[in-house]
Amino acid sequence: MAESRLVFDDKTRVGDWVAGQMQDGAVWHDYYAMGAELNGDLVSGIVFENYNGHNANVHIAVSKPTKLFLDLLDHAFVYAFQTMGVQRLTGLVEADNQKALQLDINIGFQIEAVMKSAGSSGQDVLLLVLWPENYRRGNRLWEKTQSQRQTMLH
Repeated sequence: MAESRLVFDDKTRVGDWVAGQMQDGAVWHDYYAMGAELNGDLVSGIVFENYNGHNANVHIAVSKPTKLFLDLLDHAFVYAFQTMGVQRLTGLVEADNQKALQLDINIGFQIEAVMKSAGSSGQDVLLLVLWPENYRRGNRLWEKTQSQRQTMLH
């Protein structure tokens, strides 16, 4: 039987895994990461970085979609909108990465701007925004839990 769990206490491992899923890798600064694992292997992860009190950049990686990924999303956005208290989340996706763009749009992200020719191969990069009211899964879960805002990432 497959054993799965959410990972909240190993930001370095999850952050490294998410960076490894990105075409050009990544180096995180002032970040928190959470993930989901199946049989001890990470299969999805979310990194929040560059938190400024109102906004944070978010990076989402999925190698194997599972129901646990949906649970991870719920936890991540409760964390962002309640614990961190952000008003919005910002994501970047290269315009030709249709798989990532479709995932983000299904979550509730909207295209806010286009950065012309800013991608790793000269393609456009889409700047995406997720407002709390647009998150499609959680029915504003952060409003159903006791407010525990914190001013710093874990």
